[in-house]
Amino acid sequence: MLKTRIITGAGICAAICITVAFSHVTWFLKTVVAYLCLQSIFELYRATGAKEKRALYRITCLAAVAVCYLDIPHYETVVSLIFVMAVAVFIYMLVNIKRIQSIQPAMSVVIACFIVCFYKAMVTIRGEEHGFYILTSAILLCSVTDIASYFVGRGIGKHKMAPVVSPNKTVEGGIGGVVCSTAFFLLLAFVLDKIGLISVYYGKLTVYVVLASLVAEFGDLALSCIKRIVGIKDYGALLPGHGGILDRFDSLLFVLPFTCLFCSSVGFFRI
Repeated sequence: MLKTRIITGAGICAAICITVAFSHVTWFLKTVVAYLCLQSIFELYRATGAKEKRALYRITCLAAVAVCYLDIPHYETVVSLIFVMAVAVFIYMLVNIKRIQSIQPAMSVVIACFIVCFYKAMVTIRGEEHGFYILTSAILLCSVTDIASYFVGRGIGKHKMAPVVSPNKTVEGGIGGVVCSTAFFLLLAFVLDKIGLISVYYGKLTVYVVLASLVAEFGDLALSCIKRIVGIKDYGALLPGHGGILDRFDSLLFVLPFTCLFCSSVGFFRI
């Protein structure tokens, strides 16, 4: 199992590197986003049972592809509002998880809309000044937070963060993920600054990393909440040892719109 997980992880890493390297090619990035959206909708609808409603599934997929390729004016504002709505919806679900028996088709459509809009934020982020570094930072942050949370939680974790939703997550692990991510990015920014690649406002960068790490952990819990409600372990088996796309990129799904919001309103790069 560990060998499979490592091999798949290496493949995912390679795919991410290729995507980021060619992310300046807009049609290529939009195509990657469209694929992520379609696969995620497939996994979500299969999990909730909405896939049985074939017309609804097909319409959702067609709408998702259209959104991915369309250029939407002021998308930063649009995705920011949708992000706030999504956080509110998932907080409600997390608080009331014991009372929610199923995910209805209408709610599946709402969640699918969240997913599509959040993935599309990749295109907006890449179009920003320093977009390459910002997109890379968002992706890297999710991995660092996830890995640090796992090992810190495994080493010293005692207090369960959300036992019903994610029994293995601990408060100590969550804090460790935030602290390690912050330290990692401050060190990385310092090194890149010294060699002349980038220049950042360290205070703003710290705020971004701390908040984005918390958002990453929230994203993990949010997507896990759906799995607990419908009674499944993973969204799929597309990525052996890792589950489905939604299992692997749950944190990134929420970090992308947050990054879009933060960088369009605050930013952390010096011009």
